[in-house]
Amino acid sequence: MNWLPADQWERLRQGVDCPFCQDIHLPENAFSFLVKEFQHSFVRLPKNQYVRGWTIVALKRHACELFELEVEERNQFWQEVSWVAEALDRIYRPAKLNYCIFGSRCPHLHCHLIVQRFSDDPTVPVNMEAEQVFLSPTEYQSMLTELRGELESLLK
Repeated sequence: MNWLPADQWERLRQGVDCPFCQDIHLPENAFSFLVKEFQHSFVRLPKNQYVRGWTIVALKRHACELFELEVEERNQFWQEVSWVAEALDRIYRPAKLNYCIFGSRCPHLHCHLIVQRFSDDPTVPVNMEAEQVFLSPTEYQSMLTELRGELESLLK
C-alpha cells in the first residue's frame, strides 16, 4: 500500500473530508461501534476484533499530532485513554496493553489499545490488517455493555 498523493494527504491533514471527523460520533459506522463519549474523545470498539478487546480512543476535534494539542487538552486526552486502558485491564487481565498511535492511513489523532495475552507472540508487530474477525451482534453487544459498565464503575 502506498501513501495517498501529497495534495490529498495535505487536505486530510487539514481535516478536509476526514473520515474520522465525519463519523466517529455515530453510534455505529462502517468500522466500529461507539462505546462512550468523553470531553475530548470518543471511545470506539472496532468491528474487526482480530485481537479481542481492541479499542480505539479518537480525539473529537481534528488534529494530526499530539504536539498540536494545548497542554490541558493533551493531558485530558491521555487521561481518557488511561480510563479506557484501566477498564480493558479489568475485563481482560492482559499480559500487557499496547498503546498505538499511527495515523499513516488517516491523519486524525487516535490511539489503538491492543490487548496482549500471554498466548500472543510479543515480537510480532501490531498489524490491524492481519486478520478479519467479525463477531455476532450478541457478542458485540456483550462487549459494549461490559466496557461501558467498567468505565462507569471507574468514573464514579
